[in-house]
Amino acid sequence: MHNENAMIDSEYQMELNALKSDINLLRKHIFIDDISMAKNPLWIFKQKLKNNETFSDFGFLVSIKISDYAKIVKEYDSNVGNKLLKQVSDYMIRYMEDNNLNYEIVRYKKGNFLIFMHGLNEDEVEEHIVNMQNGMLNYKFKHRSRMFELGFYSAVMQYIENESFSSVLDQLDEKLFQNKK
Repeated sequence: MHNENAMIDSEYQMELNALKSDINLLRKHIFIDDISMAKNPLWIFKQKLKNNETFSDFGFLVSIKISDYAKIVKEYDSNVGNKLLKQVSDYMIRYMEDNNLNYEIVRYKKGNFLIFMHGLNEDEVEEHIVNMQNGMLNYKFKHRSRMFELGFYSAVMQYIENESFSSVLDQLDEKLFQNKK
């Protein structure tokens, strides 16, 4: 009887472990953007922020807008825009990984990414973003016979625990608008 119970417990444990693994896989996929493989906005609200939409940690938030994204989508179509998003996202992720940065990248909307960066000061964050920007200019996005430079403009802001996400985002959008000029 004791061996039988142990065997049943072992089977339950195996099933439980498989279920936990499936849940973790599902959780991972629910927070990933289908096109860019960056995280999606749902991740911000369910994993990054507290229930009152304030930050649960501190760091730097970088807003990145892809240059000419809207123009390319308008001139061609969303499939071409999606290829552009994927190429830019892949480049940014590879840059962050190659430089061993502590980051989370989110495709926030259309041609806009948010990067949460930790363990750096503001000068270091700015330097990495400039390096990433300059490096990306060496790549071209080709569609049919047209070549596009892969460029973006950005803004950086520090955020602190319990600060309102929407307030930081508003300030960041204002900075982004200023930096675009």
